[in-house]
Amino acid sequence: MRIFCRDITILLTLLLTTMSAVAQGRNRVLDEPRTRLIPYHTEVAAAEHSLEKQRYMQPIEEWSVEGNTLAGEYTFPFSWLERQVFVRIEGVKSGYELYVNGKHAGGSTNGYAASEYNITKLSREDKNSLELRLNGGDRMAAIECFESGESKPVAYIISQPRVRMRDVAWRANMGFGGVVNADFSVVMQNETLGEKSSRIDYEIFINDTLRLTGGHRDVTLGMYGVDTMRFGATLSDTLLWRGGEPQSIILRLKNRIAGRDVEFYQFDVALRELEYDDGTFYINGTPEEIAWYEMAPYCGVEELAEAYMSGVRAVRFTAGWVCEEVLDYCDTQGIYVAITAPINSSLSGMSRRRGGNPSNMPSWRGEYIARVVNMIHTTKRHPSVVAYFLADDSANGVCLYESYLAAKRVAGERPVFYFDGGAEWNSDHTLKSL
Repeated sequence: MRIFCRDITILLTLLLTTMSAVAQGRNRVLDEPRTRLIPYHTEVAAAEHSLEKQRYMQPIEEWSVEGNTLAGEYTFPFSWLERQVFVRIEGVKSGYELYVNGKHAGGSTNGYAASEYNITKLSREDKNSLELRLNGGDRMAAIECFESGESKPVAYIISQPRVRMRDVAWRANMGFGGVVNADFSVVMQNETLGEKSSRIDYEIFINDTLRLTGGHRDVTLGMYGVDTMRFGATLSDTLLWRGGEPQSIILRLKNRIAGRDVEFYQFDVALRELEYDDGTFYINGTPEEIAWYEMAPYCGVEELAEAYMSGVRAVRFTAGWVCEEVLDYCDTQGIYVAITAPINSSLSGMSRRRGGNPSNMPSWRGEYIARVVNMIHTTKRHPSVVAYFLADDSANGVCLYESYLAAKRVAGERPVFYFDGGAEWNSDHTLKSL
């Protein structure tokens, strides 16, 4: 009898665990934040890095406007039937609700941030409609007291296999004698109810011709499982990225399932070691005096190029959204960058009492933390980004305290600043005075 009861308990536990995993998989519409990842159908296509429409990605370039609704279209081809479909949306100057074919698919209170939604079940073959219903009179205005500029949303429809690369990252560690150890990580995710296996082939090149290393990693994932594949390479410190002297190597990745190639990627990898200590940045072990030149986040590459030509080598973007192309330009030119989360509550005054600045209201805590953490996760692959700012001119309080702690858990070696916090503990620039 005791054995029977134990078996029943085990069966119920397994059933509840399975049901929980299934529910999590079905309900996970808003994906975790990640860097921009565009899959390609061949190695040649991946090498071109094109953001034009291709087999596994469709940009939404045309938006019709009716009141507070932006509408676009995408096509779901037959070849996507056994794949997952995501939409990545960023640069929306308002909170919004997302609808696909008239059905609610999610939403965001922070339209500036890059957010991804799994729209596989809402999509149908051939033509599909996508709507962004903007939140008129958005209450987020209390923490968005900054100019956002004029631009249309940036949106991509992305098709990935059911066992997919969810994110890719890298970092460098300097050794002795001019040797650098480069560490790469590929996060894999299974979007099915069963166990699935995949093989990741990787190759690292210098100047697109000299193969530095290569190999493969095999991964088996359980239902809705996630795992991280890691591999490394050793190279010379002459290949490290530094301000004014950008360098890059090439990383090629291929995802193979059941002997079939299902997605390709190629990345221009810029490696650098960063340390911030006692108010000084050390890039690849060398101290750098960084004087920030403030610019609006909505500035374009042209405006940034003018600043670069005038001698600017370090830019602190104020609160808002910085597009990927601007950060790419900073990577290629060797410009140091600091990004600020889209938080500015200056119009609420400096009072921390009830009814004062939102930065000290616990009800805003989740919104503050989400904005700061998203900023870090979506820009972490850019070597030019060497620091993060929590906010602009937003008093201080519990929301920024906890945002700082959350940021430190994911920012790695990059310092986290808040110059407007009254020299309190939640800013790395005060450390040397402690």
